[in-house]
Amino acid sequence: MLRTLASRIASPSKLTARSFHLSAPMKDQMSRAEVSGKRFWEHASVKDLGDRVAVTLDGRTLKTPAGNPLTLPKDQMNLALMIAGEWNGQKALLKSHSLPMTSLVARAIDGFAGNEQGRQETLNRLTKFLDTDSICYQQDFPESIVKAQKEHWDPILKWVKVEYGLDIKVSQGISFVQQDDDVKQRLHDIVSSMTDIELSAFERATLTAKSFLIGLAVVKRHLSVEKAWTAAQLEVLDQIERWGEVEDSHDVDREFVKSQLASARLANLGV
Repeated sequence: MLRTLASRIASPSKLTARSFHLSAPMKDQMSRAEVSGKRFWEHASVKDLGDRVAVTLDGRTLKTPAGNPLTLPKDQMNLALMIAGEWNGQKALLKSHSLPMTSLVARAIDGFAGNEQGRQETLNRLTKFLDTDSICYQQDFPESIVKAQKEHWDPILKWVKVEYGLDIKVSQGISFVQQDDDVKQRLHDIVSSMTDIELSAFERATLTAKSFLIGLAVVKRHLSVEKAWTAAQLEVLDQIERWGEVEDSHDVDREFVKSQLASARLANLGV
């Protein structure tokens, strides 16, 4: 799981008297949030820095887990406003799952900005998903899943063919299928050309959907959140259709996956 800004907010059960002692005096507002897990600020907003904008809490710039200022290019004002909205939406206690855009941008800043090695390691790791991509391993029964694959997976394969001129190999059943080296290299190059924020979004979408191709379609805004979620959860949805939904399990997972995919799709809004 990604080490995101949100996941660093400590839970009360993990706090000790020593942890409070070591954290005082607080270095910044994020440190304070990490320790208390409580809302202490009145208002989150966006501050103009000339060619960049900063997300602020009560006028002070928000910091990433690595201590970097959470700032964005001015043409990404919409993204900064969404992050400020996440913080304004917090209630008495911070909820890490409700800060998806914050954590996505923090990942881009801490993991990829000025870090070519980090970018390449992530690219290489995500490219490996191509040989295990769920879309490339289709079933020939039952009829319901075959129909769903044609409706939700085949259009993604067609899009890759039309958009990038690439033929993706597909296996019927569990037989291993390996994509051609030139196909892998072409897709690797496409992702390599992404900005740091786009790469962070692609990483999230791919890991959430467990599919390189769905992740790419989300970041390139070919798939809506609903369609991406359906494609990523095809087998689960088929099981639910046949056997029913497990309350407080399937529904909670559904909302989490959708929020992750939504943040990935919105990451390049206005760029």
